Amino acid sequence: MDTSPFQSNASKRRDLRRHRRYAVDAGVVQVSWLDKSGAMKVARTRALNISEDGIALQLPEAVMPMRVRFQSERFKVAGLGTVQYCRREGPKYVVGLEFTDGLHWRPPEGEVREPISLCDPGAS
Repeated sequence: MDTSPFQSNASKRRDLRRHRRYAVDAGVVQVSWLDKSGAMKVARTRALNISEDGIALQLPEAVMPMRVRFQSERFKVAGLGTVQYCRREGPKYVVGLEFTDGLHWRPPEGEVREPISLCDPGAS
């Protein structure tokens, strides 16, 4: 049995996920945040994946560990999230947000085919 600390730590990280992540298709959202100098930044970008307690977004620049606001008129979704990670992938950054203020996303019921829509755009 391999008892490498690297493998052990990786296993522990996987166990920390409380909910399944779902790949998102065409999930464009408007995102706003403060940059390092305190200036407000706004971008229309895409959601990469979502879980009951968070969402991963693709952004044009790194985001400090703070709160990020997101919204989509089309999908009738808006919220606030705390940055959990920010990593460079090519020319953009992937930012993982944990929802705040009691916000939760409800996954579809039954068997799910990914990628999914953030929500039904026809829902009221």
